[in-house]
Amino acid sequence: MYRSFENGKKRRKRDSLIKEIVLLFAVCVISIAAVTVLSADVALRIYARSNVFTVVIDAGHGGKDKGASSKSGTSERDINLAIANALAREFEAHQVAVVMTRQTEDSLASPFSLNKKKDDMNKRRQIIERVKPDLVISIHLNNFPSDTSVRGLQCFYDKSGELSQKYATAVQTEFNKSGLDINRKAKTGDYYILDCTEYPSILVECGFLSNPAEEGLLKTPEYQHILAYYIASAVVKTQLNINANIV
Repeated sequence: MYRSFENGKKRRKRDSLIKEIVLLFAVCVISIAAVTVLSADVALRIYARSNVFTVVIDAGHGGKDKGASSKSGTSERDINLAIANALAREFEAHQVAVVMTRQTEDSLASPFSLNKKKDDMNKRRQIIERVKPDLVISIHLNNFPSDTSVRGLQCFYDKSGELSQKYATAVQTEFNKSGLDINRKAKTGDYYILDCTEYPSILVECGFLSNPAEEGLLKTPEYQHILAYYIASAVVKTQLNINANIV
């Protein structure tokens, strides 16, 4: 009887200790999550208050949404992010404030979302609206399997934005005269990321994965840097010209 009582006492003590450990773990997880969200929110509000020229760089697709794919299996998702990262470095070298919509290969959608694509795009819109940027640049790749000879960068802008058209035209012109065998005109585009907010927005299709030669280039850090250099140069020059005219 005494031994049974002692065993029960030990068991209750052990169960109590387990509950305390579980509770402490839960508190730690919640605290870490709260700090992470707060830090991100503070960073976004700092950018929103800043007088520095601010760009949101949007690497298209993410997670299971790999975007376009080449015959060899190259996915748009990964190259978009590599170019976006290179572009961020170029802008930061020009003292331009940069906010990325995604920094990993993952989607922005909640794992519990029933419509992950819609949730992902909505999260991108929310980031843009919180940052209040001077410009949004969405990075994508093209695909045209029915004619694998088609290649070259194409820039799009939201149809209602005069500033967007200026930036898109500047980027397209920069590439047309770059010696990269590109000769296109900037066009209006019916894309959610261009029309979901009031902020000037352009979408840059950086090349065609369906063209084997261009696919090979797009996979190299050297060419990704070239693309980033010309995009950033065009945007910075245009921004300086706009500021000069305002003054």
